[in-house]
Amino acid sequence: MDVGAAITPHAVVANGGGDAHQNRDLSQVLQALQAIYDPASSNDTRRQASEFLEQAKRHPEAPSLGHTLAYDRSQPAQLRHYGLSMLEFSIKYKWEDFSEDQAAALRNYVVELAQNVAAPDPVYLRNKIAQLWIEVAKRSWGAEWMNMDAQLVDLWTTSLHHQAIVLHVLETLSEEVFNREDPTAGLRGPDLGRACVEIFTPAHVLAESLPTRDKSLDVRSGTEGWLKRKCDNLTSCLGQDCNEERVRASAVKTLNALRAAMPWVMPKAIAAVEVIEHVCKALATPVVPIQLAAVEVLSAIYTRHHLNDNDFSELVCPMYTPGSVSLLRDVYRWTMQDLDVNDIHEQKYTLCKRLSELSNSLGLYLEQKPQLIPEGSDLPGILGLLFDLFQNPSLVVSIPALHCWTKILRSRMLQDSGAISPMIGGLLETCCARLVRYEAFPEDSSDVTFLFLNEDIDTVPERHAFLGNYRRFCVDVVEVLVRKTPMEAMEHILGQATNMFQNLYTNQPSFQPEHFSKSSSQVLLVDAQVTVIDAALKGYLKWLQNASSDPQQEDRIRISMEDSFEQWCRQILEARFEDPEISKKVITLMATFSTKALPDRPGFALTFLEHMLTVKIAENPAYPQYSEAVKDLERTCSLEMQKLAMKFPDDFMNVYDGLERKITEMSSLPETDERQRMAFNAFLFIIIHRSTSIDQNVRESRLKQILDQVKDAWCDERVTNSISSFQSFCGLLGMDQLPEFLSSNNFRGVEDWSTQPLSSEGQTMQATILERSQQLPLRLTKTLLAASIEKLRDGSPAYETAAVLWANAIPVILPNILQLVSHAQAFNNIETNWSHLPPDLQQVIRRVLTDRFWQAGISTESRDDFFARVSGSKSTYEGFASTVRGTVRQIRESAYYILYSLTRFRDFFYGINDLPGPLSQALFGNAHALSAHHLSVLLSVSTHLIEGCPAQLRPTFLPPMIEGLFRELGRKITTEWDAVNRQIQESGENDNLTDEMKTESILRQLTYSSVSLVAVLLDPRQDGPAQKDAPMCDFILDTPAVLEPILLFCNPALRVRDTRSVVTIVRVLRLLISRFREKSPIRDFFCNDIFKNAITSLHEPYFVDCQKELASLIAAIIHLDAEAPRNILLSLPGMGDQTRLDRRLERLRSTKNDDKLQRSIVLDLLSSVRGISIHEQGKIERPRPKKKTAFQEQYMSIDQTPAVVRGDSPELAGVADMFGDA
Repeated sequence: MDVGAAITPHAVVANGGGDAHQNRDLSQVLQALQAIYDPASSNDTRRQASEFLEQAKRHPEAPSLGHTLAYDRSQPAQLRHYGLSMLEFSIKYKWEDFSEDQAAALRNYVVELAQNVAAPDPVYLRNKIAQLWIEVAKRSWGAEWMNMDAQLVDLWTTSLHHQAIVLHVLETLSEEVFNREDPTAGLRGPDLGRACVEIFTPAHVLAESLPTRDKSLDVRSGTEGWLKRKCDNLTSCLGQDCNEERVRASAVKTLNALRAAMPWVMPKAIAAVEVIEHVCKALATPVVPIQLAAVEVLSAIYTRHHLNDNDFSELVCPMYTPGSVSLLRDVYRWTMQDLDVNDIHEQKYTLCKRLSELSNSLGLYLEQKPQLIPEGSDLPGILGLLFDLFQNPSLVVSIPALHCWTKILRSRMLQDSGAISPMIGGLLETCCARLVRYEAFPEDSSDVTFLFLNEDIDTVPERHAFLGNYRRFCVDVVEVLVRKTPMEAMEHILGQATNMFQNLYTNQPSFQPEHFSKSSSQVLLVDAQVTVIDAALKGYLKWLQNASSDPQQEDRIRISMEDSFEQWCRQILEARFEDPEISKKVITLMATFSTKALPDRPGFALTFLEHMLTVKIAENPAYPQYSEAVKDLERTCSLEMQKLAMKFPDDFMNVYDGLERKITEMSSLPETDERQRMAFNAFLFIIIHRSTSIDQNVRESRLKQILDQVKDAWCDERVTNSISSFQSFCGLLGMDQLPEFLSSNNFRGVEDWSTQPLSSEGQTMQATILERSQQLPLRLTKTLLAASIEKLRDGSPAYETAAVLWANAIPVILPNILQLVSHAQAFNNIETNWSHLPPDLQQVIRRVLTDRFWQAGISTESRDDFFARVSGSKSTYEGFASTVRGTVRQIRESAYYILYSLTRFRDFFYGINDLPGPLSQALFGNAHALSAHHLSVLLSVSTHLIEGCPAQLRPTFLPPMIEGLFRELGRKITTEWDAVNRQIQESGENDNLTDEMKTESILRQLTYSSVSLVAVLLDPRQDGPAQKDAPMCDFILDTPAVLEPILLFCNPALRVRDTRSVVTIVRVLRLLISRFREKSPIRDFFCNDIFKNAITSLHEPYFVDCQKELASLIAAIIHLDAEAPRNILLSLPGMGDQTRLDRRLERLRSTKNDDKLQRSIVLDLLSSVRGISIHEQGKIERPRPKKKTAFQEQYMSIDQTPAVVRGDSPELAGVADMFGDA
């Protein structure tokens, strides 16, 4: 028999036809359910069955039939559950259509079902009935339904199963009325809130705390209230055998219901009922599920905000008594018994983590109101607990306590109590030990902390973010401790560092280049120690800044410490490190000492300078990573030399002649490359530029002589001619025969370029490209610009000198810079510059231009392995492609840097006649050809160009810049997101997702950076680059030519699949709406285009986390215009009821100052798309990551890389085009 053929929607009819009709109805529904679950059913049969069941829910007699099905215990469970879903549909989507009598009948159905539950009923049926109770309560309790509390009390005393329903109802009501933004509850928020307060709170507490309250709300039954009943029930459970499943389950449910009430119930009620005492008894019960639930209750109490002093004394201080502290420490010690990272007891370990979070809250209260801690409190005990938690081998357990210590150590009253002093040494020791970079440990490491880290945190990005936060807190503790006791702490830290350096290779082989690794154990040790010392120096410098009551004593301490610093630094400089990575970290540390801690010790600065000039570690081409580290060391020395010159220009000027001779000698050495020569040149430039002991005319003459090198290089006709066209640009780089080379060497026929060796001809061409790119004076210009502006305040004498000198060079440099930008971007434009090639060769060019990149948490290899692979493939086809695209990218980004640097000279740059048009064309003419990653770099420099524009020049400079930028951003972001969504839909389940996840992650970053720029430009709180400049937003909002491209960009940004970006753009749009209340094209744009996109996003599962923001935007637009939004709403599927719509719109417009209620009205108004609630749609599709507490979310907060979801939900087909736009 074809089951599907027998099912018709007309089978469900009114019950008036007698039992025969009803029996046929039941059999039809059962038949449909069987068809759905039967593996032998065809897809068509299942579809017909589903359609029938959905249609049946809409029948006028559905509530009666649903009640009949659910009430009859003889029916199969799946049929009873479907009966409940029929009731649910009627309650959720048809409640407003019912008369008062029909609503009462529906309510009575639910109450009767709740009263009828029995032990044999499956738990999911009982929970569904409780949920129906809640849905009815949200709509009628405290209005038509006044005896709900009495009915709950009756159920409470009936049986454990009825008690469980009551607890479910009470917990969920608390959550949905107070703790979550449930749209249905939000429509009656104040009424439901008052009713909850009334039935939860003991009558005597209400009478004392709210004597003038409205007593006409007669909803409670009895005087004790539900807080008291739940605590009594908890006591009853704890008096029985808690290992028995029935008792344990009841205790946990009771605690869960208490937890849900703790954030909102009156503190007086918590104290009066002695909730804390009851919960502590539960915590003392050695049954982990009960202990976990108890800790959650306490955490809910102690994460409340704004407790007044009386509440603090009644609720918080009891946790500082010796008994409470002893209980907490005993439970913690119990969780630590037999803790083994290789065999974790999940529940005990979770209890340990929650206990740490609870202790964090108690510790923060301790820091906030230490003056209220009564005599007899166990202050050393609670601090000892925080100390023990901090030292836990699991960093996830440790971090809440560590975060707490960063606050406690700043409390003067707690410091003076003496309770902290015994712990200072241990705090310092543990912080120093844990500043090691765990993320660089090898995967097979047996380090216990590393193993816990991998167990607790799934993804690499979250792990990196977490470790970054953990290190930040450790650094903070070190800084505070040094600030408190500078001499003792610094002596300890430097002594520890000396011991580490002396024993770096003890019992281990000495360094060999072939074993070089940036994450060797020695490098990690040095890195951690340098981080500790950096933190300690910050604390020392803050100690110096604080005014002292005894300046002479402070001066003696300072001089003594500077002597010890200098002595220690000289001792370290005498040690030579063969590992270039270690040597680099030591150089950086010495620079910090010299420029910040020893600013009045030029003698040491000269010694350090001499050290950097003589540091020489030979490269070894056989070991590319080692050789690259040596070059990195040389670059670091060059940079630190320049920083020293900025700090000690007069002292270096005194020995300038000797320095110049030494620099000239080193520059002439054959092993000194052009980069180092330029860095040496910049070093001398800085000394002359910033010294105050040199005659101004002499200074300007000598600087001009150096800068003339830049002007002369750009004036060279050979340079100008070589970049006059795209073809000549390619010829300049030796790439004019690139297509021929790629074709003749059969690049198109090689699948894996990284394994195909490059011919000698190819290696020659590769070397030529690198050599010719250096002929452009980009590096010279960059280096001298950096030397001219870094660490200079606008308006300082040195700045003014630099501005005047560069003013003559800017007009000479700019034309060629713009040409280079244009050509370097056009190189990526296949359609324009490579379209003459055969399609297969165009595809090769595209592949040549495709970057290799490593993405944390996405790439399948480690970062070091990736760089090793790239470095090892230089003489392959892939290495050749990398040289081509890398050279062009380097030219492009060097030109960007030069443009950014020139903005520092403000009017000398921005005031150039006719600059905006050519600049915009150069930057954005071919920008669409860039990848999302490269466009991010262009966005960054464009942001500086826009924000740096002086106010008086905005009208001429900004329009072409902003129009060009947002045109290309909108084009790229829309196109790329469309491609990502299409790729997701078309990919198969077994496809390798790595590449598309990388693409999506980079696109996400570009999108967020773009909308962040919009937020900055349109934020009235943002000032211009100069204090006197008017806010940028005023100019933009008054200039339609500038505002229009930004708004056109904002609209599709509402549809991108990036939560942060959507939330940001919604905030910006809401900020703007109030400015466009008058009829205008912009108001029409909001009421039509933006309104449609906001609704479309609201209905898609991906945007569930943005629903509050989107609903607020929709509400704001409805306030903006009476007609246009209404007409659009009426055009939506299922929105044909004009009366209901107008009723909702009228209520919305009458609640202008209540955002929460407005959101609820919007979500209720748009509550269904083809029968699925908006907020439930999100629940259908949302992924389920490993559950994290709010604490853990806080410490792992990063831009999440979302899971790639394949395909679209069939229920949502057509939502995107529901406005009828073709």
